Amino acid sequence: MSNNKILIVEDESIIAEDLFDSLTSLGYQVTAIVYSGEEAIIAASEVRPDLVLMDVNLQGKIDGITAAEKIRSRFQIPVIYLTAYADENTLRRVNSTKPFGYIVKPFEEKNLHTTIQIALHRHHYDSLTNLPNRSLLQEKLSQLLKEKTELSEFIPVVTLSLDRINRINSTLGHHIGDLVICSIAQRLNNCTNKINLAARLEAAEFALVLEPVKDKQDAAKIVQSILEIVAQAIMVESSEVYVTASMGISLYPADGRDADNLLKNAYTAMYYAQEKGGNNYQFHARNIAAHSINKLAQEISLRNALKRSEFEVYYEPKVEIKSGKIVGAEALVRWNHPEMGRVSPGEFIPMAEEMGLIAPLGEWVLETACRQTQAWQAQGLGPLRVAVNVSARQFDQKNLTQRVSQILTKTGLDPKYLELELTESLVLQDETAVAQAFSVWKKMGIRVAIDDFGTGYASLSYSKRFPFDVMKIDKSFIRNITEDRQNAAITIAIIQMAHSMNMKVVAEGVENEQELAFLCTHDCDEIQGYFFSKALPQDEFEALLKSGKHWHLK
Repeated sequence: MSNNKILIVEDESIIAEDLFDSLTSLGYQVTAIVYSGEEAIIAASEVRPDLVLMDVNLQGKIDGITAAEKIRSRFQIPVIYLTAYADENTLRRVNSTKPFGYIVKPFEEKNLHTTIQIALHRHHYDSLTNLPNRSLLQEKLSQLLKEKTELSEFIPVVTLSLDRINRINSTLGHHIGDLVICSIAQRLNNCTNKINLAARLEAAEFALVLEPVKDKQDAAKIVQSILEIVAQAIMVESSEVYVTASMGISLYPADGRDADNLLKNAYTAMYYAQEKGGNNYQFHARNIAAHSINKLAQEISLRNALKRSEFEVYYEPKVEIKSGKIVGAEALVRWNHPEMGRVSPGEFIPMAEEMGLIAPLGEWVLETACRQTQAWQAQGLGPLRVAVNVSARQFDQKNLTQRVSQILTKTGLDPKYLELELTESLVLQDETAVAQAFSVWKKMGIRVAIDDFGTGYASLSYSKRFPFDVMKIDKSFIRNITEDRQNAAITIAIIQMAHSMNMKVVAEGVENEQELAFLCTHDCDEIQGYFFSKALPQDEFEALLKSGKHWHLK
């Protein structure tokens, strides 16, 4: 027998009574019978049925379609339409409300029951995995909490997000991603008798309600075992695929006494687990919640920062060893928040990437740096070259090469004075896109640099495929270079390899005379770092250029 509550909206009393009798005999609970759209909206608000049977052609100011639309949008209650006849226009309106089914009058009891069961399943279960969805999860969790008011143990509520599922979607296709999600759903549904309920929330996110535990450590053991089960190989179309998960845990009643708060706090902890790099779990805690609130405030501020001109481009000088003169600069973005002050790029750059803001921000930096470099050249401050970083997200834009060309035309900067820096990880991520852009930029006369060289895994193989103009040695190899033999050997090898391939070499992060002397001895071409100058705002860098300062390095 079913305990589902149903609201009947039908302005013909005989049909309404027949529906009542049939639903009662089938085991449903009829919460109310109303006769107009206005009454239907009020009844739905008051009794919150599991489903509404709605006559399409209601009389009055609000017809059945309008009433159904309001009920679905306000209360997320599924609606089945009752209709004897409908013209094409009415059918179009009906379909636009995404109904959960139709029952043609006069109805058959068997069809009535089947249609209702299908609608309730659609409303309560995820169509991809067939797990309970968010709606049923909240309903069942709320019911469970009502039954456990005197419980002396904890009920763990867990949210789980698959790490980097987008990489699988983008490289292997969404159908493979869906198969992975289905496989994980099956594992969660079967993996342990400690799980009371498993549900799919959205995309690659799940929720679990565990059996009551005595303390946090018991919950931690269960969650750790789930992490290990998720991380096992998945066979998809004869290939092995691996995923990991980030998990957040909240405990009833300590972290909330209702379903909404428990899920919200588990989500907060899950996001913190993601920030920790994934493949781990975190318990909800007040400091994590405060961190999450601060991050949300930063995200809101970041969205408005470009509009409010809160960003500024700084310029880190590049010094040529042969002449001791400044021959270029790396353009670096800084955020001057009106209340928080200077925000570290290490904080806001990853956030901008995550929020999809890095592309417009990168474009703004490129245009600002090109315009300023052209202005300095117009002042006679030398044939200065500006280097600008290009992010992986910018490569996602189909028109990246076109936008670079447009910005050069707009600012008037000769392409030979622009240097675009690509990281090793970016090249590895999408070699095809990089190769296409690389070809266009080289034809335009733009210099292309490989940044953070030596920190990835395929340096030698792709340095042949992509004839870069500049190779930048990562600062991790420069640090303590006179004492660390391994770093010294790697740096010498990079310089020699680059020169043999007609590339210039730039060393990053030079901080003392010993490091400088080593690089001079081994014929590095250019140097940047605190030994010469930190990155400077526009006016200070301009003053440095005007001073004509140069260093005697050899």
